Amino acid sequence: MLGRPKLIVAPMVDNSELPFRSLCRKYGAEAAYTPMLHSRMFSENEKYRSQEFTTCKEDRPLFVQFCANNPDLLLEAARRVEAYCDYVDINFG
Repeated sequence: MLGRPKLIVAPMVDNSELPFRSLCRKYGAEAAYTPMLHSRMFSENEKYRSQEFTTCKEDRPLFVQFCANNPDLLLEAARRVEAYCDYVDINFG
């Protein structure tokens, strides 16, 4: 459950992967975002998923951010992460 976090690590390309999120949580962050992930690539490419999305049980609450221009692929990508995050964020540009 998200609750009411006051310190949230915003999504940053090439900077908000798991090691950085873990470090931020160590110093007080209460929630964090993943870097923006491409929903089509995430849905279709196992290598992309394994390289670009990592988490652990301590990495919660977690927002996973996707960019998308196809609602079906966005839904597929969101379903692939639903067990590993608390929220899915859509980057509208």
